[in-house]
Amino acid sequence: MDTLPDTPPEAPKKSNRRRWIVAFVLVLAAILGLGIGLGHRPLARWWIEKEARARGIELTFEDFNPRWGRVVLLGAKAKLEGVAGLSAESPWVAVDLDGLSPTRIDARNVVVTLAVPLDERLDALAAFDSRHPGALDLPATADVTVNWGSKESPWIVLAGRATKGRGDEGAFEGTVAFEGTNLGLVGARWNGKDPASIWLGAKTPEAAPLRLALDTKAKPMRLSSTLPATKIDDLARARSLSVPADLRGATVEGTVVVTFGGPEAKGMYTGTASFEVKGWVPPHPKELDGIVFGNKTKLGATFEITPNLVDMRITKATVDAGAFKLSGPGTVKREGLSARVKMTLDGAVACSELGASAVGAHVDGLIGDLLKGVARVGLGGSVKVRVTVDADTRKIERATVDQAVTVGCGLR
Repeated sequence: MDTLPDTPPEAPKKSNRRRWIVAFVLVLAAILGLGIGLGHRPLARWWIEKEARARGIELTFEDFNPRWGRVVLLGAKAKLEGVAGLSAESPWVAVDLDGLSPTRIDARNVVVTLAVPLDERLDALAAFDSRHPGALDLPATADVTVNWGSKESPWIVLAGRATKGRGDEGAFEGTVAFEGTNLGLVGARWNGKDPASIWLGAKTPEAAPLRLALDTKAKPMRLSSTLPATKIDDLARARSLSVPADLRGATVEGTVVVTFGGPEAKGMYTGTASFEVKGWVPPHPKELDGIVFGNKTKLGATFEITPNLVDMRITKATVDAGAFKLSGPGTVKREGLSARVKMTLDGAVACSELGASAVGAHVDGLIGDLLKGVARVGLGGSVKVRVTVDADTRKIERATVDQAVTVGCGLR
């Protein structure tokens, strides 16, 4: 007769059973996750578009490849809610993920189309930032082409590489073309606090022949451009223009400030310009050496210009060379990189100073000084001068400059 063992048999170990259950649950979760992420594509597409809409981004795409920690969008197109005239598209956009949150964007062959006027786009972007704070606060890199105007017939095209850190810091390096003409290198840096720095013609702002600062914080916005001291010969050579003989060897430097919009602007931009030409004064007879003296000429203007930079109305242009001063209105009509300039400038020279200058041109020494004194004391009235200019920058040597002189001199 069999007998029962003294000790009951051991029950199966629960730890092994729990390990199998945990392993099964993990595998099942992985399969479900893989099925949702890779297999249930409508659900994944819905989630991507929902996340974009939550950030104010109208996003569409042809296809996508989800991976662990990254999703790649193919044939993507995007617009920002409430920002008309701004769109972007790219055949390949990679979005790095931390869980379900995007952490970085890398895009290839991005095409951005930006309508004019610029100030309206920038105002709309500022309003977008206030509605969706942090929506665009992601590090990003992109090979990008910016078509300013329209995609089919842009008037400015920027092409290069853009980088952006977290926050508002960013940079761009590439080339710029204006109405089909390549202007060479362009660069930009911005940080959201200071005016954006833009430069043309070199890899660094220090070496650039033209530097700009765009202040989007100012109301209305303001663009300042600075031309460091540059030889006129070099400027003309870059545009394949001829330089009049009397301007060869002269240098020019100055600034232009353009204000975008404002309630009184009526669709126009307003601006001021100030330049100094060293080594040149307007051509004149030697009898005016006492009036047109020195070796530099100051040029200035206040103006209004259309947002596409085609038509400029100069409300007041000024020419100062020694004691010779002219001022008056004008117009500039741009055609590509060239322009047609028309101005009418008026000035007046006191007869006393004109007489003294004429005496000084022919009589030297003590007698000349005495005669100049007599002219200053004995002559009254003024000589009115009108200069009309009609010039095409493509044929600057054929510019017409007409002078009219009205003498109103008499003895005191």
